[in-house]
Amino acid sequence: MKKEFDSHFFIVFLMFTAHRLFPLPYALSMGPQRAGTSWLDRYLRVRRDVCLPHEVKEIFFFDRHHSRGADFYARHFKPEPHHRLVMEISTTAFDHFDAPERVAALFGTSVRLLCPLRHPVVRSYSLYLHYLRYGIVSGSLSEACAQNPQILESSRYCGHLENWLRHFPREALNIVYQEDLESNQEVFLKNVCNALGLPFMPAPQEINERFNATTYSRSGLLARYAQRGADWLRRHQLYSLVNIAKKAGLKRVIFGKENPDAKATIINPLDRAYLEEKLDGEIARLESLIGPIPAWHMTF
Repeated sequence: MKKEFDSHFFIVFLMFTAHRLFPLPYALSMGPQRAGTSWLDRYLRVRRDVCLPHEVKEIFFFDRHHSRGADFYARHFKPEPHHRLVMEISTTAFDHFDAPERVAALFGTSVRLLCPLRHPVVRSYSLYLHYLRYGIVSGSLSEACAQNPQILESSRYCGHLENWLRHFPREALNIVYQEDLESNQEVFLKNVCNALGLPFMPAPQEINERFNATTYSRSGLLARYAQRGADWLRRHQLYSLVNIAKKAGLKRVIFGKENPDAKATIINPLDRAYLEEKLDGEIARLESLIGPIPAWHMTF
């Protein structure tokens, strides 16, 4: 009973302190990983008018580190006069059940939510390759899904978005698609800028590279321990050491050379059939919630 009371008190406290954490409007990209989020992070950092986390891409506050408090979250940002808004691109809050309530409690329901999505079959396969790279899973696709169910669960978009919409009005949720980023970058960026209340700015040539490039480690065990070490450093906010290791080329040595990410046309037919069976009906359910998604019907 005391634990429930303390939790309720903390939520009420956050509601009273909402909007005071930053002197600027706050936005959150809360869509799942492997949907163009790394490219989006690079684009927003190059703009220089968006205050993103300092020295690290994402903080994992609304899912893993919420108990560390709002001050822990705020310390990752350094707002300056030229910034128009404060924003984080989170890839793990999307399918965490408590994340929407935590975001609403801290910032209110007027938060600008950006949700990048990607065809669920292609995204799940890309996530499988990503987890293989870091030694998080091993073996075949079906074996990996048994080891880490998030490969499938984070692609059940409709259920997760319904959870977010229990705490935020529909007009707060702005959905963009990686397929649009690949086919018409200008339209994609205009949609992003409109959602965030930013003036349109084309992407500079320096960030026009592959989306979600994937690497393959020669040693899953080495990759797994390297990832655990990096997670430990991030958990203790030693981001500069992680960045030094990246600049020194250790990431490429451990995780291998980058290769093009998964495409619908190159997914193994057996893996594709497996994912289509497991995710059967997910697109129809999502479209019943948000409307037609023509690009996804042309993916295969």
